[in-house]
Amino acid sequence: MAMHSIPIKLLFISLCTLLLSSPLAIGAKLNNLRCPIEPTELAIPKYKSEYKGDIIFFCCAECVDLFDESPEIYAKSIEEIKSNKNLNVQKTFIQKIIDVTWNLFFQIPGTFLAFFTLAICLIFRTLDFAKAFTKSSWKYMLIACLIFDLFYTQSTIKKTSKKRLLIDKVHSTTFLEYGEPLIPAISKLPASISKTYYRGNDERNPGLYNGGNYRTAEFTIDLCNNSNEKIIYNSSIDHKNLFLRVTITKTPNTSKHFWTDEKMNTIYATSNSGKFHWSKDQVIDSMNLSKSDSKNEWQFKYPLEKFSVGDETKLIKGIIYLCEKRFNDSGNVIGGRFHYAFQFDLKIISNKLSDSSDLWMGPLYRKRSLRIWEIPESEWLSTDPIPINQITGSGNNPILIGIDKKD
Repeated sequence: MAMHSIPIKLLFISLCTLLLSSPLAIGAKLNNLRCPIEPTELAIPKYKSEYKGDIIFFCCAECVDLFDESPEIYAKSIEEIKSNKNLNVQKTFIQKIIDVTWNLFFQIPGTFLAFFTLAICLIFRTLDFAKAFTKSSWKYMLIACLIFDLFYTQSTIKKTSKKRLLIDKVHSTTFLEYGEPLIPAISKLPASISKTYYRGNDERNPGLYNGGNYRTAEFTIDLCNNSNEKIIYNSSIDHKNLFLRVTITKTPNTSKHFWTDEKMNTIYATSNSGKFHWSKDQVIDSMNLSKSDSKNEWQFKYPLEKFSVGDETKLIKGIIYLCEKRFNDSGNVIGGRFHYAFQFDLKIISNKLSDSSDLWMGPLYRKRSLRIWEIPESEWLSTDPIPINQITGSGNNPILIGIDKKD
């Protein structure tokens, strides 16, 4: 009996060793997931610095240098690191083993069956009452385990497939192109806290004005206080009374289809970059657009206080997203599509806004019919003016401007 039990014991021990030695279990032992200097960037183990006995990780060597020069500026970020608000939750060795084992059961079909069967066989071979089990009893037990594992695996595959289909339907290639969290392209313009961007038409057709290369909207982004007074460089400001202001203006001779109250009411601003808005990811900071007295202008003001770190010198960095609620055929919200990102990198010294502060925006969503090589970025979203459609009604042909029949 001892000779027969050796292979089972060896298999069981080997499987346990595999689980414990898995890269999933070891991982990179980071104190923080995000860089305290650039919260939108992932921290990398090789870029680190010591602060009051704690090892803090950063995204690049430049951030390490900035931190070492004035670590007190980032005191708030460090406290968040210690309180695990934005970082890996520190777990015991046993908890990590359990997590890795559970994840392995999810990822590799049949792992549960192999592990469970080996464990049962090992236990029963060492107990006297195992003799009560006949060969058929073992057979039925193994069949039951196999059936359970098959149903469990199929259920997991269906859930994963459903999740992928939802991501594809709502976001298209957004997360593939811009990562997690979503980060727009870095601005190549000189630093400025007031910019105007021109949004171009998505479609190209000889039947459209200028072949389809015309302006559809304008985005004006700047900073203001609660009284709607514009903030400029070197002006005295209170970080608790600082807002990102985005004004969207419909360009003349643009189709009204995309600007109805019903459609504009589905647009909202948030700092939440989760894939599953309104379901798994609750959007607690959602902010709708407000329509101005003008029929062709919408606006939102997002408070920036929560992004502030530091005392005497304050850094305010972050990203606000402009999203659109998406619905299924039954009219239920299935998620939020990310269209644009507004990124800010502000510095306040002695309550005055430094002239090194910057603010910019970038696109996040490109529908499948808009091939990246067909329409240059300068014709789609640019700080250089895009021509205005000069022909009234020429942008209302639903086929030429890509309106779906169901819309």
